[in-house]
Amino acid sequence: MTRVSLCAAWAALAVVLVVGVPLVYRTPVWVDVTYHDVSAWNVLHGGTHYRDVFETNLPGMVWAHCLIRSQLGYGHEAIRAVDLVVVLWTCLFLARLLNRAGLARSGRVWFLTAAALFYLFETEFIHCQRDTWMLSLAVIATNLRLSPSPRRSVRVAEGLLWGAAVWIKPHVLVPALCVWLVSLRFTPPPTRWREAAGLLAGGLIAGAAGAAWLVWSGTWGPMWDVLLNWNGEYYRWSWEHLWIKIKIVPAYFPPFSLLHVVAMPVAIFALFRGGLERAVLAALYLGWLAQATVIQKEFDYAHAPAIFLGLAVLAVYRWPVGPVFLAWCVAGGLSHELADRPGWLSRLQDRYPRATRMGVPAHPSVRSDRLGLWPRCWDDNSWELKDRLTYYRDIHCAPDWADLDRVASFLQDRGVGDGDLICWHDATHPLYVMLGVRPGFRFPHVLTAMKFRSKLPTIRAEAFASRARFVVSDLVPVTYTASFYPAPPPGPVDTLPREFPAWGKDVYPWNQPVVFRAGRYFVHEVREPRGEIEFPFPEEMKE
Repeated sequence: MTRVSLCAAWAALAVVLVVGVPLVYRTPVWVDVTYHDVSAWNVLHGGTHYRDVFETNLPGMVWAHCLIRSQLGYGHEAIRAVDLVVVLWTCLFLARLLNRAGLARSGRVWFLTAAALFYLFETEFIHCQRDTWMLSLAVIATNLRLSPSPRRSVRVAEGLLWGAAVWIKPHVLVPALCVWLVSLRFTPPPTRWREAAGLLAGGLIAGAAGAAWLVWSGTWGPMWDVLLNWNGEYYRWSWEHLWIKIKIVPAYFPPFSLLHVVAMPVAIFALFRGGLERAVLAALYLGWLAQATVIQKEFDYAHAPAIFLGLAVLAVYRWPVGPVFLAWCVAGGLSHELADRPGWLSRLQDRYPRATRMGVPAHPSVRSDRLGLWPRCWDDNSWELKDRLTYYRDIHCAPDWADLDRVASFLQDRGVGDGDLICWHDATHPLYVMLGVRPGFRFPHVLTAMKFRSKLPTIRAEAFASRARFVVSDLVPVTYTASFYPAPPPGPVDTLPREFPAWGKDVYPWNQPVVFRAGRYFVHEVREPRGEIEFPFPEEMKE
């Protein structure tokens, strides 16, 4: 029976990889990835991070992008290939931990199947993101924590990994502390402080190396200006908001997020009754889930690593995560593909929308519209294919890539250079890298910057003081409050749509003359910067 299960696991993993990898490889990257690309381009071409490209986080991910982009270029496929390697490495080290805990090979392969099914068929919102790359360092460090080697260098290496992860996000200190505290129960008292000293030494080395770069590059001062004078207004926290974040934890990734309902009590049991490997894995999972829920904002990518860890916690206790989630996702997806409209599924959705979304997921692994694009993914890297593969349409933080490419061609013909261009909205800033120019305005995410309510006069003054010749805007954010939601109407290439709200004449950049349009994007020639900069967005977009 074990041999049959192993063969079935390998077959299922092969199918998931063959179907999923080509599709995810050609899917466009999320706006956070292109944000870090802009930052990396700026650094690699002599700019100063934070001063020239605003950033609310530590610079670890920008360093990673600098390394990757300087060697592999700025194509979407390049960063996705690295991301797939990072996730593979993470899953293999988790499987190694499961092996230490005594899980049979078939169980480990089924775990890999479940992890691949989750990641490869989720949206670009969670791909190539800081949290998943940070998890890779944390998982390797956790494997070192379980190493029986008495050498101090092992603990220094573990501290280096945790310290490097802190430069990506300091939130990783929560699971790091949980892993260390739980491991103390299995560590002889005479060696505890020696191990702690090694960990601390490794962390300090990572911290000192990063600080040295900040000082050498002139980034130290601008970084602390952001951390001390800006971030307090951005990272707001309340007990009421915490309860909302807790309630939505099981709903991020249908049906995978439901595993927390079972994995959390299993992990708590492992903390007190499990051996070293199971207790440490449980501590890593619970610590990660806690920081993602309590400390971070309610973004999908913050919760993706907890799915990998939750699957591992269940797998180590021989829960059949692979077969269960594979059958669940395929059955749910086929139900949506084959159900007649209106039919039982429609009635169920109308009566119990949230429960249906989780219990009968419309899983992309069997969606005919995506599977039909699979043959093209082997040799087609066109913008048109990426626009068809995206999970997000007509939202302000996901570009229409083919139209954005048309804007890039127009601006290139006008000889746009460093500082000549302002990309005003989230979905426009990839133009900086497409054109190979440094920004004319330090806020690639102006909508995010506007959340610093006390800083609006500063943002406005910097925009109007820019020497930029052109500014590119996106019509989609305006559609959120206008009558033409969700799709912007077609129209002439040298003027705003007739349906555009009346406030446009008083708000920058809409009050600047239009010289080109490509779909949702407008190119304005900057002649007389004036007016307000804040759109009358819904309140939820200002939070």
